Amino acid sequence: AVSLSVGYQVRWESRLEAANSKANEEISGSATDRNTDAETAALLMARKKSEMLERSDQQGATGGAENRQTVRPPEIPDSKHPAAKLSSVSAQKQTDTTVKEGGPANAGTTVSGVIPELTDSEELKLEDMRSAQKEIRSQLSGVLEHFGAPIRYAFAYGSGVYKQAGYGADSKPMVDMIFAVSHPDHWHALNISQNRAHYSFMGTMGSNAVTFVQDRMGAGVYYNPFVELNGVVIKYGVVSMDTLSSDLLNWDTLYLAGRMHKPTLTLRRDPLMRISKQVNLTHAVRAALLMLPKNFAVSELFRTIASLSFAGDFRMKIGGENPNKVHNIVEAQMPLFKTRYSSIIEGLPNLEFIGQELLQQDMNPKARASMLRKMPNNFYDQLVRQGRKSGAKLPPGLGAETVNTERLVSMGNIDTLANKAIESIVARPALTQSVKGILSSGLSKSISYMYAKNSKYRAVS
Repeated sequence: AVSLSVGYQVRWESRLEAANSKANEEISGSATDRNTDAETAALLMARKKSEMLERSDQQGATGGAENRQTVRPPEIPDSKHPAAKLSSVSAQKQTDTTVKEGGPANAGTTVSGVIPELTDSEELKLEDMRSAQKEIRSQLSGVLEHFGAPIRYAFAYGSGVYKQAGYGADSKPMVDMIFAVSHPDHWHALNISQNRAHYSFMGTMGSNAVTFVQDRMGAGVYYNPFVELNGVVIKYGVVSMDTLSSDLLNWDTLYLAGRMHKPTLTLRRDPLMRISKQVNLTHAVRAALLMLPKNFAVSELFRTIASLSFAGDFRMKIGGENPNKVHNIVEAQMPLFKTRYSSIIEGLPNLEFIGQELLQQDMNPKARASMLRKMPNNFYDQLVRQGRKSGAKLPPGLGAETVNTERLVSMGNIDTLANKAIESIVARPALTQSVKGILSSGLSKSISYMYAKNSKYRAVS
């Protein structure tokens, strides 16, 4: 059995190496079509690596035969899939590709060698942040070890991990964590058996009921808040690998993809998620460019990116979130934003630095239309809908994409339309996810959570 397992792994490693080689050849070559084989090859490579890692994890996981189910990672996109509309598979590859956002019309635009460098104070701040990250990562890694059910990918985010401007040094908010798992139903069955106290009354109804609520309501995430482990109070959300990957690539809800536009702390890595994250960050930059003028400050770009996940969120309108949250996040985490996005900014051919903290984008309609066509289909569809509401004549059908994108980017209110498109994606999942919190957390914990959120920002307003 051992020899068969080793042989199986060697065969897959050989195939992965071939896929990786093809990806490198395509990316560094002269491909000009936005639906390149390199993207598919790279995603295939990551998918298979993820599959192999999962099999390895499952061999040591509790759960017997149930844990040996066939792995169902996200399907590899064909040329018609939204994920195939990407211009690159990662920020590292973007600097090597010859694909131009605007094609021949963009030939005069070059990318400056200047990237958003850190100031001396930001360098010191980044060192302090990285030192704090090591401590937090060590503590949260201990939290992960508590769970017997297999976790494929995990990260932490929010003010419990990265400080926000306006909050005191003694403030210790709850730490938000996300666990991406392969089979939520089986995961919850194991976790309810081990950690029944983490669940509300839903736990008594069993894993099938919990998974039904997770998948059918909101954004596909099931949260258990106010859980104290390893000396830290956490709120952990469980999501399927399929759901998370799809949101990163396709912006289905922007619930988790939007949170991952901001700095996050990876606790358990996965090859597929590494690529999907970079795709998501590139989408965020392009969406922000549609909302920004020709010249703008780096800080303005990051504030626009950070605001995407809050657009349409009803909590911002009813006082459930700090109205200054976007400003507070970017101000306190500027060094992290710069390191997170610098290679993406450098790799986009329609964007260049005209000063240390000032950027300029190519406003040529063909270049901007080409950029728009690389965005997720869900965003494009919502943008078309908003354009029609504004009176634009945008014909239906896939064949009209080129005409529609050029007409949309030429509209004087494209920034407003893009923002409304984001709002239409975010609004419903944000609302239903909050309603779901009453089921997943229980009424008392939900009230405590909302009170804590309100008290936290009112104390610094």
